Amino acid sequence: MNEKLPDPFTFFNGTKVTTKEQWECRRKEILAMAAKYLYGPVPSEPDEVTGSVSGGTVSITAKVGEKTESFSASISGSGDVIALKLSGGIFPSGSKTLSFGSGFEGKIRNLFGLSELNTNIANGWMIDRVMDVLEQNPGSGHDPTKVMVSGCSGCGKGAYLAGVFSRAPVVVIVESGGGGVANLRQAEWFRHGEGGSVWQCSDSKPQSIDNLEDSGICGPWVTSAARWLRSDPSKVYNLPFDTHMILATIAPRHLVHFTNSNGRNSWCHLGGTCEALSAWAAKPVWRALGVPERMGFQMYSANHCGASGSQTALAGEMFKRAFEGNTSANTDVLNILDNGVQQPVDEWKDMWVDWDMETVLE
Repeated sequence: MNEKLPDPFTFFNGTKVTTKEQWECRRKEILAMAAKYLYGPVPSEPDEVTGSVSGGTVSITAKVGEKTESFSASISGSGDVIALKLSGGIFPSGSKTLSFGSGFEGKIRNLFGLSELNTNIANGWMIDRVMDVLEQNPGSGHDPTKVMVSGCSGCGKGAYLAGVFSRAPVVVIVESGGGGVANLRQAEWFRHGEGGSVWQCSDSKPQSIDNLEDSGICGPWVTSAARWLRSDPSKVYNLPFDTHMILATIAPRHLVHFTNSNGRNSWCHLGGTCEALSAWAAKPVWRALGVPERMGFQMYSANHCGASGSQTALAGEMFKRAFEGNTSANTDVLNILDNGVQQPVDEWKDMWVDWDMETVLE
């Protein structure tokens, strides 16, 4: 049992992460734990992937053991960036749209013998297979280094999971809330613990694992693997991870993360405080890897999924850096509104963290 946010820089067996090379092993361990307790099962890389590209049609053949399945994807539109465009996401103007052929989830389940599969993790698996084939066909006119995913609200949760369980070079998460990036421990503290006494909202406590809808746009977001926790959310303190660590598995890739103000009586159900806490506790991983400019977080005050261009300008800056190679783009951002959280930021370190947030990996 651990009421603090677990340390991203310590393996499950207690060994410290000291090098950048070890981070890849640690991130795989975090993903395995997330699969076991929340999202599983998660399909692995196939034994073999081959395919071809004809215009905007990507044909994919994947082999696992003696089983083989064929998949298709479509890349439409013009521009350099290839985007899986989930609802409410933020994308470069003129980007191409990535879509997958019908029946791909069932084919993935058959390939790996799975009885269930999170739809967003299936999206992440397909992103990787498209990237595999584009890498095998360098003359296709589609650049696998310029692939991204984004979405807002329920599809913010979807973008989070597809980004985490893929190798998409750029992930943009918008207002994902409970079941997304919102921190499980802090949400439980607000919902059923002492944090309820400081919660200043008239509508509801923040959404979390125990009141997460079973379906919705880009949902469902967890599988039966999470049933034990949904029925007894106090067990969140037994998890060997929290959402800050799952978010950090995107590192050292590029991440832009937005949430809405969670100040007094503002968008309380979304739990923006809990989302900001996870971003704040994940940012040290990018710093430790020497790439803080690849992770930006911005809290704004707007209608749900209705932020203005100026409020989401950080995404444009990250697109410049990731897709255009603009090293002067302003992306090393961690902006949390003082009046936008239900627990003051200056209380977070003492309450939630007992590990070195200034860790540097060799």
